[in-house]
Formats: sequence, structure tokens, C-alpha cells
Amino acid sequence: MAKKYLKLGILACLLVLGFGLAGCTSFQASGLQMGLVINGQKYEKVGDFSEKEWTNKFLGWGFNGGTLFNLSSNATEPEVRDAVEKNIRKFGGDGAIDVRIKYGSNPLQWILTGLTMGIWMPGTVTVNGTIVKAIN
Repeated sequence: MAKKYLKLGILACLLVLGFGLAGCTSFQASGLQMGLVINGQKYEKVGDFSEKEWTNKFLGWGFNGGTLFNLSSNATEPEVRDAVEKNIRKFGGDGAIDVRIKYGSNPLQWILTGLTMGIWMPGTVTVNGTIVKAIN
């Protein structure tokens, strides 16, 4: 009977460790800009934005490294670009400055990553920034 509980305890520990390690990827970049022409043009602030989107990476890790440490993988590219462009249009601006991109995952996403053994690695990307318009 004790052996059965020991095996269940070891299995539970391995599952907790696996789920914990499954979601250990995060990334943050700040001070970025998009859509500006740098030729001495002056800009004024027209608004701030913050968007949060669910993203999907496939083959998040593997024997060959997958996309776990590959910051150039395109899991967040369409969501980030769409969020910034949508807000530039919404505020009637010409570009975005002080853009901050934060990528990470939550406990539900860790569980989903662990259950698929890293084949599907969902995450959340948050994009914040300031929209500016050119002054004539």
C-alpha cells in the first residue's frame, strides 16, 4: 500500500514539475516605435493604448530547441502588428512610440502546454504604447 502512495506521489511531483517548466518562457521589449518617419518631423501625442491577445506557438520545445528560445519565431508578430496598426487608425495617428511588448503565460496555458508536451504552447502577448500624429 505504501508503494502505491509513493508512486502516486512521485507521479504528482513529476506532473507539477512538468507543468511548471512548461510555462517558463517570457519575453519583454520596450521603447519600440512603428510607422514614424525620422527626418526632423515633430509629433504630438494623441492617445495611449493597451491590448492583450492570446497567442499560439507550435512545437514550443523539442529535441532541436523548437521555438522556446527563438525570439524571431512569429508567434506574436501578427497580433502585435495588428494591435499597433488598429490603434494608430483608431486615434487618427501617424505612428506609435514607447511601444512595450510583453509575452508570457498563465497557469491555464502552462497546463495546456504540459498536456501537449510542448507541441502546443499558448501564451499571452500584451502591447502598450503611445500614438502620435505629425505636426505640420
